[in-house]
Amino acid sequence: MRDGRPEFTIAELKRNEQVLREREKRFYSLVQNTSDIITVIESDGTVNYMNPATERLGYRPETQIGTNAFDWIHPDHMERALTLFAEILETPGVHPPIEFPVPHADGSWRYFEHIVNNKLDDPSIGGIVVSSRDITERKALEERLRHQALHDPLTNLPNRALFANRLEQALLRRPRRKRSVAILFVDLDNFKLVNDSLGHELGDRLLIVVAERLRDCVRPEDTVARLGGDEFTVLLEGVSNQGEVIEVAERITQELSQPFMLVGRELFVGSSIGIALGAPGEVHPEELLRGADEAMYRAKSKGKAYDLATGPDVNSRAMRRLELEGDLRRAIEREEFRVYYQPQVLLSSESIVSVEALVRWQHPERGLLLPYEFVPVAEETGLITTIGQLVLEAACRQARAWREECPKDRRPVVFVNLSAKQFQQPGLVRQVTEALHKTGLEPSGLGLEITESVLMDDAHSTVSMLQRLKALGIQLAIDDFGTGYSSLAYLKRFPADYLKIDRSFVEDLRKDSGGDAVLLSGIVTLAHAMGMRTIAEGVATAEQLSQLRKQSCDLVQGNYLSKPLPSRAATELLTNRL
Repeated sequence: MRDGRPEFTIAELKRNEQVLREREKRFYSLVQNTSDIITVIESDGTVNYMNPATERLGYRPETQIGTNAFDWIHPDHMERALTLFAEILETPGVHPPIEFPVPHADGSWRYFEHIVNNKLDDPSIGGIVVSSRDITERKALEERLRHQALHDPLTNLPNRALFANRLEQALLRRPRRKRSVAILFVDLDNFKLVNDSLGHELGDRLLIVVAERLRDCVRPEDTVARLGGDEFTVLLEGVSNQGEVIEVAERITQELSQPFMLVGRELFVGSSIGIALGAPGEVHPEELLRGADEAMYRAKSKGKAYDLATGPDVNSRAMRRLELEGDLRRAIEREEFRVYYQPQVLLSSESIVSVEALVRWQHPERGLLLPYEFVPVAEETGLITTIGQLVLEAACRQARAWREECPKDRRPVVFVNLSAKQFQQPGLVRQVTEALHKTGLEPSGLGLEITESVLMDDAHSTVSMLQRLKALGIQLAIDDFGTGYSSLAYLKRFPADYLKIDRSFVEDLRKDSGGDAVLLSGIVTLAHAMGMRTIAEGVATAEQLSQLRKQSCDLVQGNYLSKPLPSRAATELLTNRL
């Protein structure tokens, strides 16, 4: 040793050099042969290296040396790319993945995920290393899922979710010169007769033609949607007076009164239309939609083509909402909420392995109320967090009781739904822990369901929250999958055990609906690839069950198997293996 430094023999130095050369050779080989495109660019964007994978885009790598990387950016994304590049220059090291389309030599654009590593300070590289992976097929699947989530599969019109979003946005916009928003609620008069007497296939064809005629009656900027069955809605923005809306209603009435020629048959249906108008900032979307719905029923009962919701209707609905809020507060005090349980069946063994806890309200005057009748008001008022905690504790107590009453192979996991407000609470993990401790239920007996749209609302913080919940030992399910818009890049980071396929996918699952079966098969394959089981909800027929079995779905639930049951009936079902 000299001056405190180790001495090496010439043989050792040569061996070290040989090891370094072999490592460099191996690294070079990996870079040259990887399927990812590796690019090294200078601080001004000049390309000084590209690996052979560039040929996948139709370019020879040597022809790109000296060009500028920003020549590969689509004009629509240029501003964002420049902003991100400025941030990358300021921060050495690896940056979060970014997605940009990249041009193919044939003129098309492919979508790539880029992982950027600022190595400008590394003398051996002296550049920014970009590893790019083709995700075009993944993005196409995301787009298909997004479209499916927001459009009616039969008519390709916007569905209830997209219509509600557009109505909400229309009412949030600043009113222009006192212009209003109008809804037309359109219901076909004789559709059930056509469907029952001539069959569902002809009924579906009729709905498709009705959708086309409705589109022809409005402006391109107006929205025509199908809510379900034979119910359609029309959203008109920028309405200056009531006469404009009535003119559209009369045009629709005239079009739908004309005969429909389908497979050699002349059919007549007719329609009833409810109209509601409201000014942005002065009316709630649900109030406007309810007003149009009630006006439609008045038109139908009176035999009129259309009817108009008036001011007192909106006021009476507002009063009913206030009354409902007061009743909800009293219901919490009087413990009027009940928890029902719907079995989830594992198809491979045909056994009940889990149940979903569903809240009901035993109203003293109106009887047993379903969630859609009170949950929206509970969410608006913030009472949903208290109700949700009551349901969570009741479900944990029941799960603990089943651990004692049922044989070991029939003890189900109980899944509880979390609302958006519950999931966003900072004390959620503590509340779940307290519920488990209070009831004596081991974490493995509890599952939590969070809707896809809630998870994607703030996907970055969602991952952290899910990891904290998962660390408790409970099971997690992504609910209503397909009704929101998931980034698959985030979906694979969610530590979920189950992917619940929304009932809308199951409802339209028929032997002749190849598109629905293919899409469902894709979701099942996607879930399995991510290590998750699938649960299909809303199974109502033997045919749907058979199709789901063919698609390798793991679990199913729905009224065909069992309706939601009160705790006593659910216990009998579990203990008697009915």
